[in-house]
Amino acid sequence: MKTLLMRILLVFVALALFNPSSLFATPERRIALVIGNSAYSSGPLKNPVNDATDMAAMLKKLGFSVMFKKNPKLQEMDELIREFGSQLKKTRGVGLFYYAGHGIQIGGVNYFLPVNARIEKESDIRFQSVNADMVLAEMENADNGLNIIILDACRDNPFARSVRNAARGLAIISNAPSETFISYSTGGNQVARDGDGRNSPYTKALLENMDKPGLSISNMFMKVRGKVKKETG
Repeated sequence: MKTLLMRILLVFVALALFNPSSLFATPERRIALVIGNSAYSSGPLKNPVNDATDMAAMLKKLGFSVMFKKNPKLQEMDELIREFGSQLKKTRGVGLFYYAGHGIQIGGVNYFLPVNARIEKESDIRFQSVNADMVLAEMENADNGLNIIILDACRDNPFARSVRNAARGLAIISNAPSETFISYSTGGNQVARDGDGRNSPYTKALLENMDKPGLSISNMFMKVRGKVKKETG
């Protein structure tokens, strides 16, 4: 029960960072890494770059120092995550990682796909994508306290024929460091829509509510959930 209460408290603290007027607002330095991948040679996506661009702008508005990259290749993603971890370790501030693009899970392990991924068989995943555990490891090494991970990465898998053992959507991450809040665009093992407008339904709903003054944490996420449900059915 004590562990459950602590997790609930950490979730509320994390969510409060999205609203500067919140009771839980903190003066700690805030660092964010925002990545949006759209320009895939296989299965290109319309919205992730838009989602990441708009999320980066919102986070800057909320006081984050933002590292932002559109359509990075594999080596660039690796270097960005390492630099993000280095900055977290130096400042010991609040960390936020946002990723929009293709994601895939194999055996309960999540991978983020760079735009230059060449996946012809399942064994290619390990060498052509970024293991989500890399982000978790950098956060754990930074030992910075509170971290937030937002994943809008549950689109349809463009490599389904090449990777037969891939499950739908992303797996629920259970090995995150303590004091880490993780938010998904949909439930575990489910696929989210890319969206017909500028943004995905989930990111669109977040952007519409993250900076509303006086909006309580619970009301904000009720609005986000209601908005996504209404738009996607």
